[in-house]
Amino acid sequence: MLSPADLLRQAHRRGISVLALTDHDTTLGLDPAQRAADVLEIRLIPGIELSTDVEPGEIHILGYGIDLHSEALQRTLSNLRDARRTRIDRMVALLREIGIDLDRQAIQPNTPGGSIGRPHVAQAMVRAGYVGSIGEAFERYIGNGKPGYLPSQRLSPVEAIHLVRRAGGLPFHAHPLTSPHFPDNLPDLIAAGLVGIEAYYGEYSPAQRREIAVIAAQHHLLVSGGSDYHGEGYKAGRELGGVDLPDDVLTAFLAALDDPARSSAAR
Repeated sequence: MLSPADLLRQAHRRGISVLALTDHDTTLGLDPAQRAADVLEIRLIPGIELSTDVEPGEIHILGYGIDLHSEALQRTLSNLRDARRTRIDRMVALLREIGIDLDRQAIQPNTPGGSIGRPHVAQAMVRAGYVGSIGEAFERYIGNGKPGYLPSQRLSPVEAIHLVRRAGGLPFHAHPLTSPHFPDNLPDLIAAGLVGIEAYYGEYSPAQRREIAVIAAQHHLLVSGGSDYHGEGYKAGRELGGVDLPDDVLTAFLAALDDPARSSAAR
């Protein structure tokens, strides 16, 4: 919901020194984010978040330290962004059928050519006065199972993990408690190349974070964390900078990210 440069400026104001930018299905924000990060002296970790289909539900796969110039990655992301645009066209048509008339041309990502999603529709609904907040838009109209919702075209979790590895990145299981199969799915994901789990997540309680960290240790996986910040007022618990990683967790994560053998071993 912010431009990349605005996001970095906001991170700087909040005292953030290490920031991973993991937009859904696009890396187009990484170059402008890196330029802002260089000026503000923030370490930017180039990343991606991929939504994947499982039955029932979905799993999100994070890729940290990716090579944004990977041909396989960019070809796949281009296809996914095309599918997202078609999905939003159809969602706008569905909403119009129930009396919510939005200007489709005004619903655009904040990075030109970037990835469009439901938060952009929710913003348009707030601007047009149909709802009072982003959260209300999801709760009443565009959340899963609501009258304006449509599923999106997605990869499988294994395909997403392979894609991140081919791009030289570290694949992590994002916010795992939303997965219908966690932790039973971990052996198959690890066999595909999963290296970590996002345990320190914005919406999780301290007890939940500890529980996930223990599961990660049992499977010899790395741990990451983040706010999953999408913009002000998006969801409770998702404040930028609202998650601090324990020192040992951050040290291990950055060591894996900085391992010179990582990229060559991943491909």
